[in-house]
Amino acid sequence: MANKINLSRKHIPLLKEWMINNQTQYETAQFLMEQERLGFNPSYLVTFHYYHPDEVKKKELVSSINGNEFNHQLWNEKPKDKFARKRRLDEDALIEDHQQIRNVILRDLYGVKRLNQTWKKDKFPHTLFVYEKGKSKVKYHTHLFLENKNLKYDSIEALEFLFNTKIRKKRKCFSNWKKINIERVFSVKGALSYCNKETNASHYSIDYQTSNLIKPYAN
Repeated sequence: MANKINLSRKHIPLLKEWMINNQTQYETAQFLMEQERLGFNPSYLVTFHYYHPDEVKKKELVSSINGNEFNHQLWNEKPKDKFARKRRLDEDALIEDHQQIRNVILRDLYGVKRLNQTWKKDKFPHTLFVYEKGKSKVKYHTHLFLENKNLKYDSIEALEFLFNTKIRKKRKCFSNWKKINIERVFSVKGALSYCNKETNASHYSIDYQTSNLIKPYAN
């Protein structure tokens, strides 16, 4: 551990795979383990990327002045691409995308047609949205944990087909060239530990606004 970690009085033992480098990572890990203990048992991990102007192959106008090269691509970039570039690093904008994607998923995969019936939220599938920048650092991508409870399609092949065709077409925020990837979750703790690696005091990783998590039992 890089820093001193203050353990909770109700500390839940973690797997060796958990990487804990700061207090926020530890507290998030404890929260996720509490979710697992309360019954959060996702069957699938969905990973999707977002549209970014760098995806577009452009002819670059390069000039050399005094041996230095200047790339004019950004100078000629369209306003909508400048907007997209900025949006990809805006957490509030990302959460807006999450909520729109969630609504499509609830309708198409779980048959939830009336999303405004908040009193029925406990009947909605438990979901967890986690976002990180990865190696590129120029845009976020998202990991989404899905339960198979009431899920219409319970196979990786069916889900990948639906995500990469029907669902992708309904939201313009998705990457044009990166495939939406589906993995089956065999170890909930192991999968959750993987999604906690970028958590720190200024980045919480979990989208608490969009996720439908399990409320702790009353004492």
